[in-house]
Amino acid sequence: MDGPGAAGEVADCLGGAVHLAYAQASASGPAAITAGFSAYEAQTRAQARAVALDYLHRLSGEDGGGPGAGGRRLRLADFVPEPPQEGPLGVPGTGLLSGAPYRLPAEVVWLGERESLVEPTVSGIVDQGASAGVAELLAHDVVARWWADPRHPLLRVSAHLDRLLPVSVMAAASGLGLRVSAFVLVASDIRVAMVMVGGDGAMLAVAAGRTVKAAVGAAFLQAMAVKAQPWDTLTAGESLRRFAVWHREADYAAHLERSAVEADPRLIEEPGGLRPSNWSEIAARRFGHEPIAVEAAGSGEIVKVVCPGAACYRAVPAGTTLPCPVP
Repeated sequence: MDGPGAAGEVADCLGGAVHLAYAQASASGPAAITAGFSAYEAQTRAQARAVALDYLHRLSGEDGGGPGAGGRRLRLADFVPEPPQEGPLGVPGTGLLSGAPYRLPAEVVWLGERESLVEPTVSGIVDQGASAGVAELLAHDVVARWWADPRHPLLRVSAHLDRLLPVSVMAAASGLGLRVSAFVLVASDIRVAMVMVGGDGAMLAVAAGRTVKAAVGAAFLQAMAVKAQPWDTLTAGESLRRFAVWHREADYAAHLERSAVEADPRLIEEPGGLRPSNWSEIAARRFGHEPIAVEAAGSGEIVKVVCPGAACYRAVPAGTTLPCPVP
């Protein structure tokens, strides 16, 4: 899995229990690395993510007052508390519940190193459909708010990982000396997992699911993908967050362990399919606004989902002792 142009390459790790995929949409486009419990899952996600990343890095935006700039205009203040001065460029979007057109501030859509005081965020990048993008926004929002104000109980589920992840995964991880710990936050209609994979370069990832098992599995795969991603492909803000976790693994692990209580075993076995709301409806209730899809011009493919009210957009933050591991 090395070298530009290796689109669609897949490699096994953890003795074949997990698959890592590399994809690149163009020779100059950013690389995408994803993980899956099957090679097909990893490869299709990597290819979709590469297309989305390539488009969002090339996106220039349009003058918000220019011809054809229809739809309700959202401002940077709708996304970022105490925002810096907003630029003139906008990006079209479509409401996932209403189908209504919007004009979005380019700062919360585009990626890459930009001359902006708002950190470009990868939250909501679509690689498994729009619903997965919305789920990622929800996961990052729940964790960011808990990290800033940890009043809600954090549930430790590390003792149940043999039931939450494929048995072959935990056996292989143990054999390689990887330390895996998992914690869950329970929010209305969703479960949000934080999974730390320690060892040679610790990483902490988060994901949302309708059940604890779904959330932990998704967060574990995200952590494995993060461990494989080259540092030179990251934004400055993302590099700083990942370096903090890597450099201060013991401090992050201790913080989570001190904050957590053991989960009720009944939560581990909760059935899925009992919550009728879809991800967009859950997001609308939580954020007070429907999520908005950004489509690639020409193909119409959804490449990113954004939502006012989500704690995923921020001015470049000042340093803290243990910065939140997600944007």
